Amino acid sequence: MTDTTQEPKRIGLLLLLAACSAIGPVSTLMLIPALPIIRDEFGATMVATQPIISVFLLTFAIGIPLAGPLSDRYGRRPLLLGGLAVFIVGSLLAAVAPSIEILVIARAIQAIGCAANATVARAILGDLYQDWRLSRALAQLTLGMMIGTSVSPWLGGLITESMGWHAPFVLLLVLSTITAVAAARSLPETRAKTTGDGQFRELGVASLGLVRNRAFLGCVIDAGVMYALYLGFISTAPYIVKEMTGQPATTFGLYVLFLSSGYFLGNLYVSRLRGHAALDRVARFGTLLQAVTACAALAFVLLGFTAPIWWFLPMLPLAFAQGLALPHVTATAVRLAPGYAGVASGLIGFSQQAFAALTVQAMGVVPIDTPVPMLAICAALSLVSVAAVVFLDRFMRTHPAEGR
Repeated sequence: MTDTTQEPKRIGLLLLLAACSAIGPVSTLMLIPALPIIRDEFGATMVATQPIISVFLLTFAIGIPLAGPLSDRYGRRPLLLGGLAVFIVGSLLAAVAPSIEILVIARAIQAIGCAANATVARAILGDLYQDWRLSRALAQLTLGMMIGTSVSPWLGGLITESMGWHAPFVLLLVLSTITAVAAARSLPETRAKTTGDGQFRELGVASLGLVRNRAFLGCVIDAGVMYALYLGFISTAPYIVKEMTGQPATTFGLYVLFLSSGYFLGNLYVSRLRGHAALDRVARFGTLLQAVTACAALAFVLLGFTAPIWWFLPMLPLAFAQGLALPHVTATAVRLAPGYAGVASGLIGFSQQAFAALTVQAMGVVPIDTPVPMLAICAALSLVSVAAVVFLDRFMRTHPAEGR
């Protein structure tokens, strides 16, 4: 897809894949400002409402490794269209949920659909692009996703305050239906389906081989920790902001919109880079910057600067740092699995959602009258990310056959 005459089709495909990939993050980000409202309406605790996010992430994590091999076997298009259909069913159930328990079940159904959407979108890019071009394509995909994800927390807070917490799910139902119609009309198949138990066993062997590849494992851990850090922060911060200041959901949405602009700028910069060397340098810098800013946020609070603005400000360069590093880390993982982009995409997606689910649930038991425990967890995760990158860099230098 390098011919300039194919550029409109390439952009159209990227936008469609971005819409499909964004449905999962949008559904979570739109709901996060509403969590304190849901808690109050049902008279529940923070621990009781966190599964609305963590169960979604855990189901997402379980579904992703299954969606990758299935798309390698049966083709990308059927899996993605099926995922959109399942998400629509989950959104409908969530919109009419009479209790937290039913809402959690609906979120799990949504997650099954999102697992197929996110995995297949990355796998399609893995089919179409190689080398450094895949890193750039993934960054461009994320840029497209940011159109929706950046405004989701603010929009979710706005419609929740004006129409109730059911409203975001009605909006998600409408948006996912529109996306499904567009995908059914224009999404191409980029991998021919194969049949036979032998092929499925081959995909299982490929999965096991990737898990044993230490370079791939380093990418998986790094991507998972980065995602867990960001989602753990934004899923816990609204409770702390409301507890400390009493500010409404729309205010927290504006804070997250502020953070999203940093991630957008990081992705924008990466999308303009060419060549592995430049991308490697930028990814290493992004990982280091993430650690510095996470530790700075914790230091500000420990020094007495406890107002939310003081621990949100360092999160802007942190989001920028993740925008620099995450696309290339993901692309490197997919590049290490030639011919099995679906499997690689599934495994790295599993890592991200599993790490995030554990982090969100763990943060559900921390005190919400101070941001210190939350920020301490974020700082610790950022240091794990640095360790993963150091390991990955040294390993790929000393084991080029396995790491390239």
